[in-house]
Amino acid sequence: MTFTAHLGTTYKNRKVEIWADPFGSDKPNTLVKSGTVNSSGNLSVALDLKRDTKVTAKFPGDARYMPKTVTSTVGAQVKVSTSVSGHYKTASTWGHTYYHFKKTKNPLFTNTMTAYPGRKQRLQFQIYSNGTWYDNDSKYFTLSSAGVSKVELTGEHQTGWRMRVRSSYVNSSSGDTVNSTTHGAWKYFTFTS
Repeated sequence: MTFTAHLGTTYKNRKVEIWADPFGSDKPNTLVKSGTVNSSGNLSVALDLKRDTKVTAKFPGDARYMPKTVTSTVGAQVKVSTSVSGHYKTASTWGHTYYHFKKTKNPLFTNTMTAYPGRKQRLQFQIYSNGTWYDNDSKYFTLSSAGVSKVELTGEHQTGWRMRVRSSYVNSSSGDTVNSTTHGAWKYFTFTS
C-alpha cells in the first residue's frame, strides 16, 4: 500500500517524515521514510501492512511555518484459508464446488490464519433450507503458534443437506485487536449414504 504525504506552502524547509505504528505492543512506531518532497509537494512510501497501522506524516516547521502532524489509520486483514479432507469426491453443484462425504466419515477442516499470540479463529457452520442459508453453529478454536487449527466435525451426520463452513478472524473476539475483521471463503459440503 502506498502512502503519500503532501506538503503545502512553506518558507524554506521542504522535508517531511513518514512514520508507521502497527497495532500491538510488540511493534514500535518506526520512521519509514524521510526526505525532501518532490516538485508537487509529495513524498511517498510503499508499506507491506500485516496489521492495522497508524501512519503519521510530520513536518518539523521552519522560520515562518509551525510544525504540523497528520495521522491516518489503515486496517489490514489477515490471511485466512480453510482446507477440507476426508471426502470421497468433489463435484460442481448448485453453483459451487461441494465436498462429498460418506455419512460415516467425519470431515476435517484445517484452518490457517496469520499467527499472533493467543489468537483464535471463529469457525461458522450454516445449513441450506428452502432457498436460505441458516446459521447452525459457530465456535472459536485456538490457533497454534504457526496459525493453524484443525477441527473434526463429529456426531451423527444427516444425509441430503447442503452445508457450508468458513473460518474468520473477528477483531477483539478472536483474542486480539491488531487486525481488521476478515472472513475466509465458504467451503461447501454434503453427506451421502
